[in-house]
Amino acid sequence: MAVGNTAALICDTGALLDYLVESAPDHRRFRDAIGQARTRYVPGLVLAEVDYFLRNERSAMKVFMDDVARGAFTYAPPALDQLSRAMEIDRRYADLGLGLVDASVVALAEDLGIRRLATRDVRHFAAVRLRDGSAFELVVHPTDPDQS
Repeated sequence: MAVGNTAALICDTGALLDYLVESAPDHRRFRDAIGQARTRYVPGLVLAEVDYFLRNERSAMKVFMDDVARGAFTYAPPALDQLSRAMEIDRRYADLGLGLVDASVVALAEDLGIRRLATRDVRHFAAVRLRDGSAFELVVHPTDPDQS
């Protein structure tokens, strides 16, 4: 991974899957965007989802965990107050069906003051506003965004 000097970035599940799996639809675009970030945050609940989706691609998961272990990514487990905030966010956006994982990404972004997000989930994250009213800056616009 190239080490860049652009602003910090939070990575969501779909973006990390595209980053890790060469056959993924936007592999190169997410590789470039994530690789250029100064700091790459992996929310704790996102890590669990990545592992779930890579259960049949253990070599990709091992490579990723090696990257996390060597500090190429910053693991950000949720604190209890972030989980509480995530549940508030989930309730606020009940019509979207955000869920705890996506809402925890929002809570982390609020705590860190980071708006830059790597995600395939344009539907959810383009609609959500952070506590200060600002929108996420989606660093990649996927060719076929998640419609979940």
